[in-house]
Amino acid sequence: MKVIGVKQLLQKNYKIVQNLPKEWADSLGQLEENFIMIIWGASGQGKSNFIYQLLRVLSTVYSTLYVALEEGHSLSTQNLVNRHDLAPLNGKIKWANHETTFESLVVFLKKKKSARIVVIDSLQYFHITYLQYKQLKELFPRKTFIFISHAKSKSPDGKTADKIRYDAPIKVRVEGYMAFVVSRFGGNKNFVIWEEGAKKYWGLKIFNKIKTK
Repeated sequence: MKVIGVKQLLQKNYKIVQNLPKEWADSLGQLEENFIMIIWGASGQGKSNFIYQLLRVLSTVYSTLYVALEEGHSLSTQNLVNRHDLAPLNGKIKWANHETTFESLVVFLKKKKSARIVVIDSLQYFHITYLQYKQLKELFPRKTFIFISHAKSKSPDGKTADKIRYDAPIKVRVEGYMAFVVSRFGGNKNFVIWEEGAKKYWGLKIFNKIKTK
């Protein structure tokens, strides 16, 4: 237990993600280098495209491990890499497949120069408890964890995913190619993942309304 006062708290310095493009800063705010995010939504709504667009930005600076428990080293993963032009980031992003467990991930992340950003896709396939989630935070306080979750109605599916939603400083609900962001770092503007798809899903009138929020 460590207790500090107002002066000490205000004197603390935090490492911030530099040169975040305006459209991302407007949604996510001023990001610390180590943050936790949970993304959830129904299948086919734009979750994968959202995270790959974000990684296209972050992985120019930070190394990333994408734990692809659902799709693995598949053609669909290859298609996403090509669609988002990640080839120039060779060496900055690596993919782990469905064989990854909580224990093997911990061992991997303890290695020197392991990835700074860890994406878990998905929580339902990872089968971790909320206690294990907290262990990841405690073991690797300098890393960013991004969790992708299935949805049940408008909430993440399952007790662990829902508890992580309450704990995570960045919560992103994806529907109809729009990302609805709640961030403790500021921002909080809705993010358009795919404009044409979003206009078709929501209708032009509603799309124009929600894209400005």
